[in-house]
Amino acid sequence: MSFTDRFNQLAAILSNEVGVQTKDITLNTRLREDLKIDGDDADVIFYKIAEQFSVDWQGFVFYRYFHEEAHLFSLLFEYYYRKRHGKLKTINVNHLLSVIERGGWFEPSQSGTDI
Repeated sequence: MSFTDRFNQLAAILSNEVGVQTKDITLNTRLREDLKIDGDDADVIFYKIAEQFSVDWQGFVFYRYFHEEAHLFSLLFEYYYRKRHGKLKTINVNHLLSVIERGGWFEPSQSGTDI
């Protein structure tokens, strides 16, 4: 599958889930910050990416990149986790495409590019 095909399929997944037009999704589009993907929505999208592209998410730590859906326990967890680990990291479309190409999760700092 070509890079363009992977990009178009990923953009379609993101578009269907968040309601943004595919033409507005670029390599630099950030999931949480630009598309407002968080909580259960992020979980659903990552599941669909795994299904579509056979991506293994082993090693992916959800809480480094996304907030949990809000309830009392998650708010307490968020407070203590952020206090210990700092602010949320960013994932952009370009990094997701690299993950898809590799077939498994790796931290953005391991991609050789600054996202």
